[in-house]
Amino acid sequence: MNFTKKTFYGIGIVSAALNAVGGVLLIFGMRMSLLFNLATIAAGAMMLLLATVQETPQKDRNICLAASLLTVIGLMQGAVGAVCAAVSWPVFAWPYFKASAPESLLRKMASLILVCGAVLLIGSFLPLPQMLAACIIVAIAAVQGVFVWLLFHEQAEK
Repeated sequence: MNFTKKTFYGIGIVSAALNAVGGVLLIFGMRMSLLFNLATIAAGAMMLLLATVQETPQKDRNICLAASLLTVIGLMQGAVGAVCAAVSWPVFAWPYFKASAPESLLRKMASLILVCGAVLLIGSFLPLPQMLAACIIVAIAAVQGVFVWLLFHEQAEK
């Protein structure tokens, strides 16, 4: 079995889908913490596995490793966990933001990931109604899913 970046981005798509399902269930009043934890673990695994790809420049591998570490720390309760969870995806998206063409869809989605990180960071410290929080979760999961799908599709074309 051959594991490639495409395989790892597939894990990221699953992570985003789990977050979206968890958000939709939260809209209907069902909090499924296990789904969110599995999504976080899958995202961290994707980032960690991408850090092992030898063809990737060392700087980008270090950023993937840092994003993976932030994702794992994001599972902790409290302010440290909230901050790490909010910045893990923006840290992961930063190299793609810098490397892609200004007009490309990948760069636009990477910039949306950065905005979503700011929204998540601010929302982590505000008392939001459950319905609004759930809608934010679904929107962020959609952005993450499209971003990783674009990365997946880019690898499929190579």
